[in-house]
Amino acid sequence: MSEDREELRARLLALEKAVDGLQRDLLQLRAGFTRGAPVQAPPAPQPVIEAEPAPQRPPPAAVKPRRLDLETLVGRYGMLALATLLALAAVGTFVGWAIAHGLLGPVPRVVLGLAAAAGIAVFGVRLRSRERSFGDSLLGLSLAIVHVCAWQAGPALHLVPPFAALALSATASVALGGFALLQEDELLWCVGFGGAAVAPFVTSSGQGTAPMLAAYAAAVLIAGGSALGSRPWIIASRIYGAAAALFTVAIVALPERQHSAELAVGLPFAAAGLGVLPFAHGKVVRPRLRTLGLLAAAAALYAAAAPVVPHFTGALAAALAGVAWLALLELVDCEPAGTVLDGFGEAGAGMAEWIDGAAVPAAFLLALSIALEMSGYADRAFGLAAPLLVLSVSRRSPGPLRDALGLPAFCAAIAAVLLATRPHHEVAAAAMAGTSLLFMFLERAVPNRTWQWAPQIALALAGLYALELVTVRPRYQYVPFLTGASAAALAVAVCCGLAASLTRTSAAIAGAGIFAFLWVNQELAWAVSPATSTLLLVTWYAATGVGCVAFGRARSARKIRHAGLGLGIIAALLALKAAWGLPSTAARISAYLVVSAFLLGIAWWYRKPGAQPGAEPGAEQSP
Repeated sequence: MSEDREELRARLLALEKAVDGLQRDLLQLRAGFTRGAPVQAPPAPQPVIEAEPAPQRPPPAAVKPRRLDLETLVGRYGMLALATLLALAAVGTFVGWAIAHGLLGPVPRVVLGLAAAAGIAVFGVRLRSRERSFGDSLLGLSLAIVHVCAWQAGPALHLVPPFAALALSATASVALGGFALLQEDELLWCVGFGGAAVAPFVTSSGQGTAPMLAAYAAAVLIAGGSALGSRPWIIASRIYGAAAALFTVAIVALPERQHSAELAVGLPFAAAGLGVLPFAHGKVVRPRLRTLGLLAAAAALYAAAAPVVPHFTGALAAALAGVAWLALLELVDCEPAGTVLDGFGEAGAGMAEWIDGAAVPAAFLLALSIALEMSGYADRAFGLAAPLLVLSVSRRSPGPLRDALGLPAFCAAIAAVLLATRPHHEVAAAAMAGTSLLFMFLERAVPNRTWQWAPQIALALAGLYALELVTVRPRYQYVPFLTGASAAALAVAVCCGLAASLTRTSAAIAGAGIFAFLWVNQELAWAVSPATSTLLLVTWYAATGVGCVAFGRARSARKIRHAGLGLGIIAALLALKAAWGLPSTAARISAYLVVSAFLLGIAWWYRKPGAQPGAEPGAEQSP
């Protein structure tokens, strides 16, 4: 026990000594700070070397949903469709047996059918929360049963008026479509809208009229278009376009005394103005309008060509439809072009713009011309359409749509002048060339590609027309350059020259020169008499050859020089031919001398120093 005390005392003494030492050290440190003892600076921090960032991995590509194989399609949808079909067959067989045995009358049949449709619909709504595809199938089946019941109650059994049966069918379809919109279910909406579209045909008793069908179709299309809005539903867009086509064809097929053709033309525009424009925006609006515009154009062509439709009626429908289409383009030209048709065709914006600006307006112009051809007012109609289209072109921003609209505008102007000058061929050729030149000037104010190439083609056609006119004149019975055909050719030549100076392209310049040469050639070919025409032709070829060589030397144009040499050879051959064909010795001598003089001039140019084909004009070479 005493040993433990001694050890504890020793430890306490050691601890006291250690504490005393720590106190002395602390006092020394405080005294050093108070005297201003230098404090050593902390060591410089070591430079931090940042590690290079690890290379970033590219984000993983979006995994495309795996397409269903044939087995899955057959198992999931094929079996479901067959099961539904067999269920309907069973119900139909039972109903047929009950009717055959007098167990079900007309009214109980319809009531039981509607009750079954309601029960299936309720079960389908509850099933959608677990199995959406099966629930949608049951809802579609219930709608089909409602359509069958409406057909039984209306056209088949005459229990209710046809319009009541139609109202029942349409109400059920609209209700299903509204439910689909609330659930954002595209396929279910297609079922509801499709049911509303086929309802008038299911419940038809054959006594409907075109105005009734058009009114119902307008209501369905306006409601469907407003419901779709800007939703990117591809299948629904296709169903909408198919329904519009179905209604248009069905209305056209009705008797014309009910104004079916006019109603068919107006229906797409009613749907476009009231159901599409106020609700659709972005990349879906123009494809939808384009589809409706093509349907209206087809209906306008039918109205213009149908023998039972009055010409004035068809022309008025086509004209109003064309103006309405330009108004639609005015409202939506800032929207993207979208697909070619509503839900179809990813062909790029160019093709879609050309359908909007060229195909649809051209179809309305064609319908207008067909309708007015017999009445003789087509030239006036085209004369009014051309400035309207030019105004529409000027209001579009540069791009494919302006280029597309430029084509029907130019064609309308050309058609107007050709129809107005039909009895006078010479005036027609000159007017065609003048109109082409006018559009070349308009292209300076409203730049577009169409007015660069289309007037050139029309000017070439006008040149061919003028050459034909100077060719078909009676041979050796006219004085060259003094006939109406000569005046027309002169007008075309002036237009070609102005076009060449305006465009300054090699093709336009070459075209103007070729036309001028051919025109003079045809003027001299059968002028006055055989001797006179031969002498004039020989002189013309020789003079033209000399001119081409001179121009080619001045511009260092090898091809033009070669053309001049070729013309000189042709002139010599013509002179030799004249020796055998001309009865007059003086004429033969004159032909020889004229050609000889011109050819000697060409030879002298080629003998002069510095006149070699590859030399620049005026460059001297040593002998």
